Amino acid sequence: MLYLVSDVKYPLHYLSSGNLANNNRFIHPDRNLDSHVLIIVRKGTLHINQAGINYDIGPNQFIILFAGQHHYGYKPSEEPLSYYWTHFTIRDPDYKFYSPSSLKRNLEIWNAGPMQTPFTMTNYILPEYGSLPEDNRSSLFFVQLLDTAKRENYAATYRCHYILSFLLLELGTEAFFTPDLTRHNIPAAVVNIIEWIRLYYNQPLTVRGLSEMFGYNPTYLSNLFKKYTGYPLINYINRTRIAVSKNLLTNDITLKVCTIGKLCGFQDEKLFMKVFKKIEGITPTQYRDMFSHKHINK
Repeated sequence: MLYLVSDVKYPLHYLSSGNLANNNRFIHPDRNLDSHVLIIVRKGTLHINQAGINYDIGPNQFIILFAGQHHYGYKPSEEPLSYYWTHFTIRDPDYKFYSPSSLKRNLEIWNAGPMQTPFTMTNYILPEYGSLPEDNRSSLFFVQLLDTAKRENYAATYRCHYILSFLLLELGTEAFFTPDLTRHNIPAAVVNIIEWIRLYYNQPLTVRGLSEMFGYNPTYLSNLFKKYTGYPLINYINRTRIAVSKNLLTNDITLKVCTIGKLCGFQDEKLFMKVFKKIEGITPTQYRDMFSHKHINK
């Protein structure tokens, strides 16, 4: 496991991107490239070896194939496979690779220094592989990158460079840095309920039900949530569900809008559409259509 660290003042250089979709025992080609490759798997499992180590990358997991590292598919996928991919290079002449232990030691040194801005905000910190949360934003930015690239005839434009750069910043944050809410003096009850919502957003959650489960008055709990998150409890639940639905809308065109609503905890399709439009300003169908352009390869 390696971590690539690069200064954010150097935007990443986009080369190409696409969405691989294969239903017939896909096996990744044997290669050694002079560019880096980011892969985020949407369906199935990609079996790939990098630098002598086998990785099994499943849904909402990713791998970065580093430039100069030998990689190949060590066995075929046994089910339909779909993943996003993008090739890129790094302009920072001083970017480095770290092991987990050396990165931890250096983070402790950097963050304890006299710097005004934390090291983690001034650098891309990219794990070789990892998992993303169900409501991850990285996949949404990947869809935006694919859509922009196709609209611009796959030219390496500045828009693609900067979308890619933001995508990798977000991926590093989601995969490597788990927010410690207790550091911000957020009550344990709010932290516990946030985690519960993250795990069970697709269940019939209600303010009253959560209040009874965690032993609080419903009005008090909702106000407490608003104080520390900016949203009343029911709004926070809905925003979590809508974040997941956005990933499904852009990443699985085979699912109907009503089905996506149910998968995200909305049993009433009209309520799903109403809440989505209130939060995003457009309907679920309009959101899906905004990012309908992708380069698909086999």
